Amino acid sequence: MKGKTLFALTILYTILLLWLSLARFSSSIVKVKGGDKIGHFFAYFVLTILWGLFLFFSKKQNRSLKQSLSITTILCILFGVIMELFQGLLTTYRDSDGYDIIANTSGTIFAIFIFILIKDKLISFKQNNQITS
Repeated sequence: MKGKTLFALTILYTILLLWLSLARFSSSIVKVKGGDKIGHFFAYFVLTILWGLFLFFSKKQNRSLKQSLSITTILCILFGVIMELFQGLLTTYRDSDGYDIIANTSGTIFAIFIFILIKDKLISFKQNNQITS
């Protein structure tokens, strides 16, 4: 995957998540207990993976994996908290939910854990094949 493609995908996903966080939706017909929290977990897991990969493999900013993951963790958790605050402050049809923040943060932490598990492969891949510009 080329760097500009990864960057575009990361930005588009972030914008989609922003829109999904603030948009009005009609109630779904099928309700799954905890389904909302699973959705939050998965959404922030993907957000963290995308930003982590982009920041680590960027040629313009030659960051270590530790630096990339630190920045990614802070950005994704902050984004999740801000989106929850915005739901309560900027909309009349959504509420802030502390449990959503926990689900968002859990998705981010799980993604970081995955990065740590495969760190040697990521570092080796970066040394042998730069994928971004």
